[in-house]
Order: sequence, then C-alpha cells, then structure tokens
Amino acid sequence: MAAFAEQDDLSIASETSEEWSDGGETTSTEDDYDSSSSASIDDDHSVHEGDEQLLDEYNDQDRNRDYQEDAEKPRYRLLTIIALSLVLMLLVVSFGFQLMEIYKDDTLSQDKSSHSRTSRILGMLSSDPSKSNSKAALDSSESDQYKLPHDATRIYTHTSLSSKNYRAGGILSEDMLSQYERDGVLVIRNLIPPKLLDRLDLASDLLIEEQSSAERGKVKRKGKQFHLVKNGAIFLGVPPQHSAASMYSKIPRVAASLLRLDELRVGGAENLNPGSKKSRERSRRRQNEMEEEDYVNDSVNLRICRDIFLTKDDDPYACGWHVDDTGFWPSVASDAGVNAWISLDDMPWPWSTSHIDPVRPEKSDSNKINQHPPVATFALSLGSHRASWRHDAYHITGSTHTQPPEGFQSAADLIERRTGSGTCNIQSSAPDLYKKMEERKIIYDVKRGDVIFHDRWVFHRTVTVDEYNNMARGSEEELEKSKGRIFRRYSIRYSPGTARVPPGYGFELSALYNPVNANSTLDEIVAKDGPFYPKVWPHVLKKKPSDAGYTEEIDGLTDLVYDKIPRAELIQRERKKEVNRLLSRNRP
Repeated sequence: MAAFAEQDDLSIASETSEEWSDGGETTSTEDDYDSSSSASIDDDHSVHEGDEQLLDEYNDQDRNRDYQEDAEKPRYRLLTIIALSLVLMLLVVSFGFQLMEIYKDDTLSQDKSSHSRTSRILGMLSSDPSKSNSKAALDSSESDQYKLPHDATRIYTHTSLSSKNYRAGGILSEDMLSQYERDGVLVIRNLIPPKLLDRLDLASDLLIEEQSSAERGKVKRKGKQFHLVKNGAIFLGVPPQHSAASMYSKIPRVAASLLRLDELRVGGAENLNPGSKKSRERSRRRQNEMEEEDYVNDSVNLRICRDIFLTKDDDPYACGWHVDDTGFWPSVASDAGVNAWISLDDMPWPWSTSHIDPVRPEKSDSNKINQHPPVATFALSLGSHRASWRHDAYHITGSTHTQPPEGFQSAADLIERRTGSGTCNIQSSAPDLYKKMEERKIIYDVKRGDVIFHDRWVFHRTVTVDEYNNMARGSEEELEKSKGRIFRRYSIRYSPGTARVPPGYGFELSALYNPVNANSTLDEIVAKDGPFYPKVWPHVLKKKPSDAGYTEEIDGLTDLVYDKIPRAELIQRERKKEVNRLLSRNRP
C-alpha cells in the first residue's frame, strides 16, 4: 500500500508541474508583467496613476483566483485517490479477516473430524464393547429421511485409482473414502487382472463339477438359498493357485484403506504419502530420523476372516435383508470388517444405468427393459450401516449384536436366548423395516470381475431370477433362458488382526479345534495354531525369499488343510446335528 501511495504522489506532482508550465498566461511572473507595462508606455497609452493601481489590484486578484483554481484541481484529485485507497485497504483487511476466520473454522472442523475418525478406528479395532458404543452413538443421530445419492450406482474403474493425488500409494481418493463411509459401498471395475480372473474361473468350475458329481442321480431339493456354498475356498490348495485374488491382488489394499488401517499403521493420515513432492520430502525426512519399526506400527494388519464361494441358480428362495452373523463372519459385533464381493459372471441390471430412481423401476426407460435375460444378483441397502433404525433390525434378525457378551453356553442356550424371528425373515416379521431398506436399495450393473466392497453392517440380500424377471417385466421366454444357469460370486470377508472370535458355544473351526481360541484375536489364534486367518496386508510374507531366515506365515497351510480343519469339521457337524434336533422338537 505504501508503494502504491508513493507512486500516486509522483504522478500527481508530474501532472501539477505540467499544468503550471502550460498556464503561463494566468500565472505570469513579475518579469513578464514589467515587460508588458513598458510596452504599454512605449505605445503612448496614457494611464493615470490611480487607475494603474486599481488595474494592478484587479490583475493580482485574477491571478490569485486562477492560481487557486489550478492548485485545487490536483489537491482534489489527491484527496479522491487517498479516500479510494483507504476504502480499498479496508475492504482488503476485512476480506483477509474473513478468510482467517474461515481457515480457523475449517482447521477446527478438520481437527474434530480427524479426532473423531481416529476414535472411530480405535473403537472399531478394539473388542471392548464400550468403545464401539461411541461409534453407535455418533451414527445414531442420522435421520430416517434418506435420499439415494446422485452417484449411487457409480462404478469406479481401475484406471481411476492411478492419480498421484490419491492416498497410500494410489489406491483410494478421499472422495472414494467419503462415499464409502456415507453409503457403506464402493464398486470398482478391472481391479482383478484377466489372468487372475481365469484362475478364479478354473477354481469355480472345479467346485461346481464336484458339486454336480455329488448330486448326480439325486432329486434336487427346492428352497435352497444357494446352489453351492463353499466355506474356506482359500484352503483348496497352497497359494497362489487358489488364493491369489484374496491374498496377493490389490483387493486387500483397498479393504485396508477402507478401514483406514493405512492411517493407523503410520500414526495418522498426515503421514500418508498422497504423491505430492512436499509430502514425499516430509516422509523421507521423518524416515531418516527414525528407524522403520519406530515409524510404522507393523502390528496393524488385515486378515481374511472368512472366504466363501457361492453360486445361485433359478431357485426362487433367497435370504431377505440381513447382515452376516457369526456363521459367515466369525468375529464379535464391535469389530469392523469389509466384504469384497466379486462377480464371476455378468449380472446386468436393466435400469441401473438408465438415470432414474432405482427404487421405482416401473418408471425406467422402456427401451432398456429386457436387454438381458433374468439373473440372480445382489442388492444392497445404502447407508443402512448408519441408519437410526438399524438396531431394531439387528434385534429382529438376531444378528451378532444381540448375542450375550459371554456367548451362548450350549445348543439349548443358543436356541432359547437368540432374539428375533430368523436372519432372513424381516419382510414378514418387520414390514416397516423392510420398506426402509427397500427405499435405499441399489442393484449394480455388474460385470465379470467387478468387486463390490461393502461395510460389514450394510444390509443386503440376493435378487432371485424370478424377482429380476418380474421387476423387469420380462416374458416367460426370457425366464426360460435363465433356467439351469448358475451365477457365480466369490465373497471375501476382511477384518483387522485384532478382531476377536466370539466366546462361548459356536461353530467356528478355530475354536472347535482348540477351545482356548474362543474369545481370542485372529492374531493370537494364528500365532498359536497356524493360519486359520491368513494375513493379507500390509504383506503376506514376513521376509523376502532371498533374505536370511525367510519365513512365511502360511507355512502351516498344508497341515491346516489336511489335519486341523478336518478334525474341527467333525465337531462342527456334530454341533449342527445337535441344534437341528433341538429345533425339530420345538416345531409344532
């Protein structure tokens, strides 16, 4: 501002000097006036002495008036410029003050957000129910009024994960994380390389053939939720032949980022490398100042809690809206988890890309109806993991949240104390809740290899071939095309190594093999009894194969597959028979 004023003063002085020089006629000097008087005498103009004095006074007044007028012009201009400068300076100061206030509020909100996020992560990773209650209290404030977001059916592509501004090595952007935490769902295409998809095809074909051989000559039983369910598909053989997708692909890296384990591992989001030069330099300086073991908390890891190969045929039965209980997700309710649902077949949905409300398919574009034969696909209720009514739904379906802290003590105790009317029956037992979930329903137009990542507590259900056909207003001919077709999917459930196997009476293989493992963490169980829950992030191998003392956490896989798991499965079958006997006695 000082420089600006100085420049104005110089310009004003220049303008003033020009006006003085140009105004010689009105600002004549004394010498000019004397020469003019002598000229008058020489011209024989007779002027009385008194008249001459009056003329001199008149000329002096005239000169003074002209001088004042010419002098006041730059003065007024200077005053105007000074006034405008003051106004401009006040505006700049006011604007700067407002920016400071905005920055202060934004910083405060970020600090609060970062603090609450860190608290959420610590609460999710802890098995202490009191810590998880804070997350429930935080989320319970959400209103029941929920509108599907504009980008609800968006499917990201693998190429969109390569931006240098993405966090943690180019896996997820902040927008993706925000969408996931809002909706509980994130869908990514082309995340699995074609060769790896071919391996999954081969493994699934072997399982389907094995199932077909076992059922050949038998009458097909109706009312089956799935045509085939294979728990622990990862244990079919030694990696990477059958476990490459779940262990060695980019899928675990995405799951770890969705759980924000990458932040926890390095002590906060500010220590992640988003790709900027400044951030990389800061990261290098910090790593140079301390050893890696001090900089990185390597105890933070991600493990496979359960993996399941599933096929669905044209059977009209399917489980209604639910969250997976301990049978499919063996950890206590306070533990977080991400399910990676991999489509191994195209499962197109006619109106998922027609830009209309997916809740009201009758309004969809008629030109896009019947583009594909009916399929058995997957529906999710967006944001249901944070809905205020979710706890009522947990109670109705008897989810893991409703189990006693000490666990069930026997088969009879399990049957007597389990709440609700069954995992799959919310449509008949709580129509109001069913309606709320349907209002949030999303069905993606998935293709072979697409991965749907969803929060452990997002309600979901299978869409049957019949339902697909009815909603799309298809013909009998279309329905006939899907008879005998099998739609394949591979589901991998990831949880932190601190996740805890439920205590008490149950069906989890690790606890059946060794009862001490009940109420133990996944890390503790693996350290004691082998890789029941293989570690997949931040790395599978403890050391590089070329390093001295190379070991692999999954070294005990062969012993696990051929000895420990079969022994535990014998006990599991006996327990299931016991529960079924008690249930049959209680039926009218």
